[in-house]
Amino acid sequence: MFKNSIIYMLAEIINKGVPFLLLPVLTKYLTPYDYGIIASFSSFIGFISIFIGLSVHGAINITYFKHKKEILKIYIANGLFLVFMGFLIVSLFVYLFQQELSHKLLLESEWLYIGLIVAFSQIITLINLTLWISEKKSKIYSFYQIGQTIMQSILTLVLIIGYNYNWEGQLISILVASLSFAILSLYLLKLRGYLEFKYSVKDIKDLLHFGIPLIPHQLSGWLTTSGDRLLLIAMVGASTTGIFTIGYQIGMIMSVLVTAFHKAWNPYIYEKLSIKMDLVEKIKIVKFTYLYFISIIVVTFILNELGFYIFKYFISSNFLESYQYVIYILIEYAINGMYFMVVSYIFFFKRTKLLAIITFVLSLLHILLSYIFINLYGAIGVAYSGIISYTLMFFSVWYYSNKIYPMPWLFWRYQ
Repeated sequence: MFKNSIIYMLAEIINKGVPFLLLPVLTKYLTPYDYGIIASFSSFIGFISIFIGLSVHGAINITYFKHKKEILKIYIANGLFLVFMGFLIVSLFVYLFQQELSHKLLLESEWLYIGLIVAFSQIITLINLTLWISEKKSKIYSFYQIGQTIMQSILTLVLIIGYNYNWEGQLISILVASLSFAILSLYLLKLRGYLEFKYSVKDIKDLLHFGIPLIPHQLSGWLTTSGDRLLLIAMVGASTTGIFTIGYQIGMIMSVLVTAFHKAWNPYIYEKLSIKMDLVEKIKIVKFTYLYFISIIVVTFILNELGFYIFKYFISSNFLESYQYVIYILIEYAINGMYFMVVSYIFFFKRTKLLAIITFVLSLLHILLSYIFINLYGAIGVAYSGIISYTLMFFSVWYYSNKIYPMPWLFWRYQ
């Protein structure tokens, strides 16, 4: 687990680091307004992906540990069929409400349809990547993800610097890279023997049983990470949203660390949960979890100091105001990293209905608090709201996960 975690972490650093290294260049060519439009497009993709993808990749991840390949390849094929049907249904809704969406998102209709293709493509790639995680093939996973990032980044530079595109250059590069790697992912899934197109009502029902209850849960994640961006655009404008977005991107350094560890942790904890652990083994896991909590709290404050020098020496002066948001985003992602450690128990046992209710209610609270705090404090109100909602979500899910699979969190009582 430790070796895979290091590989994932290095891959995440490169994967997120390449766009990060482009910031000094792109902030000279793009305005805060441009970054606001990019944030709007990203928020739209995040929203429709929930209904297109239906958490199919999550169901496949868990099924991988429960069935042989002969069964799994049919399950994956039915998952892809479900994703395609989701794509068609969501496309119909976008077509019916394209005028309202264009007005709210500040995007022309053609960008909405491009967003649909991007979302569909990214889900296909995600399924392929999820299987590599389950197989513990961290190296090929990392090379594949980095390859897509490099392709997208090169296209972005060519279009924005070479051809004088504005925000459009970023969106076109996302489209081309996403579609290219989706096609390659389908080919690799077939090549590795993970696709057998045989319609299965049983598999479709299982996928829907797993995915539909997670829609509120997925929506909650979108509301707390992207929905508030649309609220900012509506209340303070695209330019201020762009300023916030740059601060958010720097704060996402913490996301690199927690995401990398989570990718290594999930296969490990799923394997442990698939057997009957004794008390000694459970206590080891609990102690390690607490060590992880302490570590990311320390790292949060180290990264905040690092962020100061990043803005001082690398980011265009047009975005210096963004630094005020960094510490809040770092704290949010640190708490989210703790959340990942406890939510795995719920996913493994597919007890997602109450999880969906908990996370959705708290995400609605986040949006409500964001609206109130933006009126009171401006854009930084979103950051205040995020810390409150993430904290409540972490402790609520931790309590619920212990009801599903009790762990000796008060381990000293057993010693």
